[in-house]
Amino acid sequence: MHLATMRNLLSSYLPLGVAAGCAVALAVTGYAALHEPAHPEPPHHSRRSPAELAELLARYDQLQPGLPRDVLALEVDMVAGQRYATSSRLYWYTDLAEAEAAARVEHRPILALRMLGRLDEDLSCANSRLFRTTLYANADVSRLLRDHFILYWSSERPVPHVTIDFGDGRRLERTTTGNSAHYVLDEEGHVLDVLPGLYAPARFRAELAASLELARRVHGLATSERIAATIAYHTEGLAKTHDAYQEVGGLRFNRDGRTFSELARAQEITASKASMERPDLKRIGIDPGSIAADDIAQWAAIGQRLWRLPGEPRRVRTAGVTPLTAFQIFDDQSLALIERLHNQLPRGLVASRDQLAAMIARLELNVVADTARDELQLRAQIRSHIIEAGDLRFDSLNTWIYADVFHTPKTDPWLGLLGRTDFTGLPGDGVVMP
Repeated sequence: MHLATMRNLLSSYLPLGVAAGCAVALAVTGYAALHEPAHPEPPHHSRRSPAELAELLARYDQLQPGLPRDVLALEVDMVAGQRYATSSRLYWYTDLAEAEAAARVEHRPILALRMLGRLDEDLSCANSRLFRTTLYANADVSRLLRDHFILYWSSERPVPHVTIDFGDGRRLERTTTGNSAHYVLDEEGHVLDVLPGLYAPARFRAELAASLELARRVHGLATSERIAATIAYHTEGLAKTHDAYQEVGGLRFNRDGRTFSELARAQEITASKASMERPDLKRIGIDPGSIAADDIAQWAAIGQRLWRLPGEPRRVRTAGVTPLTAFQIFDDQSLALIERLHNQLPRGLVASRDQLAAMIARLELNVVADTARDELQLRAQIRSHIIEAGDLRFDSLNTWIYADVFHTPKTDPWLGLLGRTDFTGLPGDGVVMP
């Protein structure tokens, strides 16, 4: 279907501006999908509420596959506050005061996602895209979030976009740089816990369950008692991290003496995201550093050993592709969304079953590796800071995390992408200012 035809049909099904609330990560000539600017202002929806989302989802479930249901899915996303909400069934607040008010009414903690870009756009940061597909679409995870948390997301800053134009109408549009964190807040917005980066679904549920128990223990306590209980929780968590390192015998990396830039450090702390972004960064002349394949495998082996993640590791072999270990950590609902997005392309570019299996195996390996590194290194760093500083205010802790853990401080408006250290042959290194 031609793009203009799709837009005309959308205008007959949706209120003015709904289509402008969506973006798509990959644009190719003939691609029958909505494609709008990466950061449109989402249209106002006067009835955006959990009740309205439930009503829309009930209507959606009664429709047969086809254009009317696809159009309704866009409205579901807008009301839910996230892309692919027909899979997650989650409602997200985007105003903290409203989230806190809802938390006080329902006596639930807040799960606050901090990210680059917007959760209701396709071109949000890479980790948030993986959250939508591997975590929020997971049936058990989404049930836990719906039943026990008030959900809220906010943007640290717009996410940088990379466009590769092939000069014949074909383009690749991606994002680069940035990381995300899930904060568990009490009803008043005080930080109780932080999960940095991407976790495997089973581990994500387990850590959030522990955070829920902490929220129950500190509910109603005086400020000093709440802070003391939270610090004790992280002190115990840090001791468990030490025990985990003892179990796996420690970990050493051979980095051949190289000094990594802030961009490289930001890239190397997340395998799943870096696997998408490193090739694009290299092609536009930026060296983001790298994670050796055996390092990823080692982190993944550690994650599997420590937490015995669901499913027996298996080897996936395809023609011309090195055998990969697959961990089977995604449920059927997540796998269906992953496959749908991966193959949302013209027919000649759709992956074969073998190619799809290899892609999923790589994703599983990276997610397990991220889980181990995020838990054993990044979260340990955050726990230590909480214990030492005793500061549980969201704004100050978030500022420190993005600067010292994610290495993307707000003091650098270019996110490490404008090094000014090598001659590019472009006027002003290609900088364009508004």
